[in-house]
Amino acid sequence: MPHPDEERAHQEPFNSPPRRVELDDRIAGLYGLCTPDLAADRLEAQELRQLVHQALQQLSADEMRVIELRYQRKHSPGQAASRLGLSPQHLAELETNGLQKIRAFLLGWNEEP
Repeated sequence: MPHPDEERAHQEPFNSPPRRVELDDRIAGLYGLCTPDLAADRLEAQELRQLVHQALQQLSADEMRVIELRYQRKHSPGQAASRLGLSPQHLAELETNGLQKIRAFLLGWNEEP
């Protein structure tokens, strides 16, 4: 029996709202990892989202807020700094450190046997 979402997709292919892109998906896309929608690839996509979620858990609260504003909410550096009450330099430092942590986690996982 098809899943209700799959059944609805076949009935209303052009009327369904676009899938919300989560922060995990944006980070995966940032590093060239994709989260495909094909049924055969759903398990791999779920594992990828879990991996990116684990990478995000490595961030400090401030780094996470910066990454969320910059990559999920698409704020400019100036907008994010203003919203968080940070100097642009401090925001850039938090963003750089956060992205380095994510990159290191994902590269470390990729190198495991």
